[in-house]
Amino acid sequence: MLWIFLAILLASIVIGLPIAFGLGVAALVMAVLSDIPLSIMIEQSIRGVNSFPLLAIPFFILVGEVMSNGGIARRLMELAGALVGFMRGGLGQVAITGSMFFGGISGSAVADTAATGAMMIPSMKQQGYTAANATAINTVSSVIGIIIPPSIPLILYGIVTETSISRLFIAGIVPGLLIGFALMVTTYILASKQGGGVRQFSWERLWRAFKDAWLALVLPVIVIGGIIGGVFTATEAAVAALLYSLAISLVVYREFKLKELGGMLIRTARLTGMVMMLLAFATVIAWFLTINMVPQTLVRQVQAITQEPFLLLLIVACLLLLVGFVMDLTPAMVIMAPMLAPIVTSVGVDAAYFGVMMAFILGIGLLTPPVGTCLYVGCGVGKVSMESLVKAMLPYYVALLVVLVILIAFPGIVTWLPDLTAVRGN
Repeated sequence: MLWIFLAILLASIVIGLPIAFGLGVAALVMAVLSDIPLSIMIEQSIRGVNSFPLLAIPFFILVGEVMSNGGIARRLMELAGALVGFMRGGLGQVAITGSMFFGGISGSAVADTAATGAMMIPSMKQQGYTAANATAINTVSSVIGIIIPPSIPLILYGIVTETSISRLFIAGIVPGLLIGFALMVTTYILASKQGGGVRQFSWERLWRAFKDAWLALVLPVIVIGGIIGGVFTATEAAVAALLYSLAISLVVYREFKLKELGGMLIRTARLTGMVMMLLAFATVIAWFLTINMVPQTLVRQVQAITQEPFLLLLIVACLLLLVGFVMDLTPAMVIMAPMLAPIVTSVGVDAAYFGVMMAFILGIGLLTPPVGTCLYVGCGVGKVSMESLVKAMLPYYVALLVVLVILIAFPGIVTWLPDLTAVRGN
């Protein structure tokens, strides 16, 4: 049954059929071959999306829309400029720091690429960065947005593997900061070729930027602080973040008009619908594979090869890197997580740790051709060719792989903070 599923999925990718429809076709074929009533397919697909924690996805997507249009993202970028703009490779450092701020609220790498790129790339070009280098920095830093909470991929992982989303969010904080630090160091090293800082550090400028952005900084405090403090779950945090972002955008900053809300809701619904369709069909596939004992068989086969966590994680990481080359993050997460999570947890690997690692590795896939979504968005925003962008990103690929090896070798970097905090529910 596994080979039938993989064959149909590969055929769907080759002919360019959307992954969601490919999963639906695979589920239909598997049902017919197994002589299972189609009504069970419908029942399982509904079960897959009938989950309260899934409500966090549309709310966080909408928060990102409000941020981009309500002046929140711009103020965060100005604060980032005041904090690190004086450093060598100044505007590059600003772009990365801004992605850490923005990603800590939107949870989407694509939204991060589009929002920060549109704000930063023109200024970076004016300060001597080539179009390719400016776009590369803004594009590669978007991977931070799916690691630092909130994170839409981590929500999906939590749903399909029944792992606490709150614990996943806390587990993503330190790795996200580490990735940002690695990218900043790489930018610092390359700054002699890409342009340096453009202004002196100023406490006065930092204070002005902070006064203008401090209300925006409360957003990540609501999300992360509320979860750590046990005030609410990740889903409830999404609702609180949306209400707060709407309030300050409408009442305080006044850069957001209610008439714009309709378009935001439509864009949010489209993206949410795509995710829900993927999850619905993936749930059916997972059910078919489970009743045919596929996950259990895979666990036994892998354990026969090795039960060493480090070696197993290296093998799985290589597999996921290959998957990221040919499949977008969201379908890869909902398809691969139910199959791989039992394998790694069977050798004692923490489920939340593996969720963060999956998001990170598949996030690298967003930056690699031929399927990398963030690459295409970056090319459009920066008006550069794919070839020149990939060439400019090569040093950053190395930095990301170094961080990946570090996180595999030292899993405590990911797990120590969630182990220290007590979080409740999803």
